[in-house]
Amino acid sequence: MTELIGMLRIVPSWCYWLLALVVLCLGCEIHGASRVQAKWDAEKRSAATVAQAVTAGQEVVLRQVVTNYVDRVKTITVQGEIRIKEVPIYVTAQDDAACSINTGFVRMWNAANTGAPISPDPGGADEAPSGVSLSDTAAQHDREATYTHNLEEQLIALQDAVSGIQAVAAAAAASKKGMAPP
Repeated sequence: MTELIGMLRIVPSWCYWLLALVVLCLGCEIHGASRVQAKWDAEKRSAATVAQAVTAGQEVVLRQVVTNYVDRVKTITVQGEIRIKEVPIYVTAQDDAACSINTGFVRMWNAANTGAPISPDPGGADEAPSGVSLSDTAAQHDREATYTHNLEEQLIALQDAVSGIQAVAAAAAASKKGMAPP
């Protein structure tokens, strides 16, 4: 042991100071890295918690929107079916006989429903009776109105879903920052 101490006396003292400085720097680096890692892990856990809360909130919003949408569409469909069954009450056989729907009206109706352009020159053939009754026209209009109302409800449901999901995400972001949601 005395030989080792004797050998160490040969090394200049500044080398010991340099070695102590290196050890101190290395210790600070390890300590700093562990603090950064701990902070990163905490942020990662916080983000995972927020993501879980957002996912759960979105599921609740979507479940509520779908439930409301299904109920409204069912009501619209039932009302449409009832109106179609009631067409003969409101448009009688006498009304069908008294009203002649011409071919021009049928062409216009079909063009409007398909989005196709209609011929600019109607011609005399459009004045001829089409064979389509007034009650058939009323029933078809009701089917199309029911379909349109179903599409309207679908759009409303999609808008509600997007608004609800955005509200959940905003609330989660605000809670992550420690603020109350707007």
